[in-house]
Amino acid sequence: MDHWRMAYLGIRQVPRELSEFELNTFFTFSRRELASIDSRRSDLYRLAMALHVGFIRMTGRALDSYKQIPTVLLRHLGQQLGVQSPDVGTLRSIYDGNLKTLSDHQIFAQTVVNFRSIAEHQRRYVIRWLKEQLTGRPERGQLMSDLKRWFYEHRIVIPPDRMLRQFIVQAVHDIEALLHEALQQALGTDKLDSWARLLPQPHGDHPSLQRWLWAVPLRGSTHQMSEVLDKINLLTMHGVAVNWPVECNDAIVRHYARRCASRPPSISKRIESHGRRLEAACFMRYALCTATDQVLLMLRRWVQKVVNDASREVDAARVKAADQLHEFAAAVKALATDESLSHENLRTELCVLADQVLHPHTPNRRSQIRQCLILKRHSARNLLMRLVQLPFEAETTHPVLDAIVLLRGLYRRHAYLLPDGVNVRLGRAWREAIDGYDRLKAMVAFEWATLFALRVALRNGSIFIGYSFAFRSQTHMLIPAEEWSTKRNNLYGHLGLPQDPKEFLDPILAHLDQRLEMLGKAVDDGTVQIDTAVHLDPLDAQPETAETDRLRRAIFEAHPPGQLPEIILEIDSATRFSWILLGREPRSRIELLMVYSAVLAHGTSLSAADISRMVPEVSPAAIRQMMKRLEDERMLRLAADAVLEFMHEHPVAAHWGRADLASSDMMSLETTRTVWQARADPRRRTASIGMYTHVLDRWGIFYDQPIVLNERQAGAAIEGVVRQSATTDIAALAVDTHGYTDFAMGMARALGFDLCPRLSHLRDRRLHVPRRHEVPPQLIAVTDRDVRLDLIADVWDEFVRIAASIRSGKCTAVDALTRFCSAARGQAVYEGGVHIGRLFRSIFLIDYFTNTAFRTELQHVLNRGEAVHNVQRAIHIGKIPVELARRQESLSAVSSALTLLSNILMAWNTTHMQRVLDELQVATGQPLQSEQLRRIAPTHLEGINLRGTFNFPVARYARRILPSLASDLPASTASRHA
Repeated sequence: MDHWRMAYLGIRQVPRELSEFELNTFFTFSRRELASIDSRRSDLYRLAMALHVGFIRMTGRALDSYKQIPTVLLRHLGQQLGVQSPDVGTLRSIYDGNLKTLSDHQIFAQTVVNFRSIAEHQRRYVIRWLKEQLTGRPERGQLMSDLKRWFYEHRIVIPPDRMLRQFIVQAVHDIEALLHEALQQALGTDKLDSWARLLPQPHGDHPSLQRWLWAVPLRGSTHQMSEVLDKINLLTMHGVAVNWPVECNDAIVRHYARRCASRPPSISKRIESHGRRLEAACFMRYALCTATDQVLLMLRRWVQKVVNDASREVDAARVKAADQLHEFAAAVKALATDESLSHENLRTELCVLADQVLHPHTPNRRSQIRQCLILKRHSARNLLMRLVQLPFEAETTHPVLDAIVLLRGLYRRHAYLLPDGVNVRLGRAWREAIDGYDRLKAMVAFEWATLFALRVALRNGSIFIGYSFAFRSQTHMLIPAEEWSTKRNNLYGHLGLPQDPKEFLDPILAHLDQRLEMLGKAVDDGTVQIDTAVHLDPLDAQPETAETDRLRRAIFEAHPPGQLPEIILEIDSATRFSWILLGREPRSRIELLMVYSAVLAHGTSLSAADISRMVPEVSPAAIRQMMKRLEDERMLRLAADAVLEFMHEHPVAAHWGRADLASSDMMSLETTRTVWQARADPRRRTASIGMYTHVLDRWGIFYDQPIVLNERQAGAAIEGVVRQSATTDIAALAVDTHGYTDFAMGMARALGFDLCPRLSHLRDRRLHVPRRHEVPPQLIAVTDRDVRLDLIADVWDEFVRIAASIRSGKCTAVDALTRFCSAARGQAVYEGGVHIGRLFRSIFLIDYFTNTAFRTELQHVLNRGEAVHNVQRAIHIGKIPVELARRQESLSAVSSALTLLSNILMAWNTTHMQRVLDELQVATGQPLQSEQLRRIAPTHLEGINLRGTFNFPVARYARRILPSLASDLPASTASRHA
């Protein structure tokens, strides 16, 4: 079902204002429907029947309200039926109190549109369906909308809201009873009660244990890591790490933990025992898993920081060239003035001194860094002494696990000399120091080698911890082997991939041969130059025509000035995104303002107190309350999708692009250094969080996600295309060099789209073909015959299993590519995936070299992504508040709220651009050229005020946004804003 339909489901009366689109969509009938409607005897009854049919089609409910029917609707129905419509009418005036006729008309209208009332077996099935929904997503906020959507799609009349709430309450009660029973059997009632009693008790300087466990680290220091390890030890001591039932999956744990954390412990005491036990248990488990994730992420960053510090020390210790010359001259002078040396001895000493300068035996830079780290013996040991107590696991024998077991035993005995004969291979770089005569130095080297190897093993998943969200085992992250063997045929079919790798590779190799021949002809023709690399002429800037410039000025000169509150209200009246955020119609004007204020607080750099000063009618406490409610980013993303869909309904959007091409890129937003996930932005040198957005070539953001800076973005690029639901399938995604790896290109193709990177390095612009493959002689200088088809065939099934796990949501593309990309170097599935990606990269590069239009289109869509970033920066001009930057949930809300506000501005610009274009076409009588419209973007910001004291003229749009309350608004207010 389209997003825009959701706003109509379940409303109880006809909106007081109906657009032409709504009249044509819901209240325009087919011949069959008109024949059924004409079977009524009187004109008024035919009007009433048409009204019932259209209302059921629009809302999924029977019309039983006695409120006034809009005149425009009665006139529209009268024109279709050929009857005289009354100027003013209500159902009461039509039926004159005859309830039996009203009931007959409702039943007959259901028959006309093929709807039926709910039966008992359907009632039971609804409860089962709700339980299935709650198993993977236990949040109740969106369930009401999902339930109405289910009834509408199954052509069942939507029951009253009270009955729907009863369905949800019953399903939630049954699910919680099952979860409580599973926890009781696995952990025991006494342990669950003890956890519930522990949370409200004070802990150290914190008012409660719950507050201490919920707090996030301030930065990645060893002191903060020690505090997080204290949390893990406390939770492990209370038995949270063992016997956790599989029925309580990660989604359930997150939901009930956040619900427990959102209220004070004193309030949690008043909840009935079953609910309190469930929430307390999930909170303790969530605290353990997140603390484990935090300490291991901090470990990876700390190791890199220590290496960077040692590198700077090595660089500072290096003797400069001038100092070397000064030392050499001083040594020569000392020998020359030494009268005790004979002529022969002087020659010998001078030759030795010269050899020392000409043939220095200094170690390389990496070796010097390792020597510098060995001198810092306590840094590694103080951290490892606590880390080795964590229950690391591996699916097979692993040298890092052997090293951890060895260190655990040595630390327990307070032995700090490495025993002789240790045969744990942690890399050749540390081997010499570990096998050396000095066993104290060998122990320090062994500790550093363990830390370095542990960092890599955690990244590729070969070492894991059972109670972790981010560092899970590969078995837990991918589709289980048993399920894969039983559902393998279906999963291959869903991906559209053959099970035989030869069937997959043969068309690709044929395509590659065709492209190689095409590139060879381009070299012969002189359009492409090749020596040791491929050289391309820079693209010429597209000339700005006078007609395009004149049309742009005409559009934006007629563009009205915009105040952000009025822009939000105008787009909300067209899309009702506030209904999507609440899951229903707002109950009052203040609640509507609370929604807008919460979106502004999330999407701008302003706090709740700042927004309250800008919107004086709403208090900071009310804004914070609504912000917590909207922190489920799915609601904000659905609202942004609805606005995007409305924007693309305008005819001008068809001229902007081809609709199946998109780009993705990251924009950094500044925050404070006390946010532990913040990283230094390479350009601005400030602590920042990355916001990764996907932008269509027809403008508009269709997916967003927060990411950590200075990490590869290929996983985030794929994740956005796989998870988006705002548009049709994306055929190609343009990214820059950061959003690309060979493995990612192969994985993207397996998931059904092409990853098209703008490569900045010449080494990435080489072609790769299979071994002993025929290559035109002109291309040999830029071609490597290094693709192993046998390796691709060996890992094909496992590679498709990873793709199926991403598609099904078993894991995210970010987790999968983090696990199986460069950190998995040496593993067969990584090597095979790289070879698949090299084939697709070669085909893409040839198209990029030979097809100027293709290269221009990629550059065009990448530029649109940058232009959208300018809109986002105009909205979010400051720092992300600390309280929103510390947790992933609130960061996702910031990202999605910023996307919603950006789409609102672009949709508002599109609406007024379309109005001006329609007027121009009527005045000139000629259609406008598509090439001109393509260059006029809806990112215009001039004349739009995004700051100040906000006055929301709700009464002007109340008939669309608050139809149930429109008649209750003061007439003076409505007339003042008319």
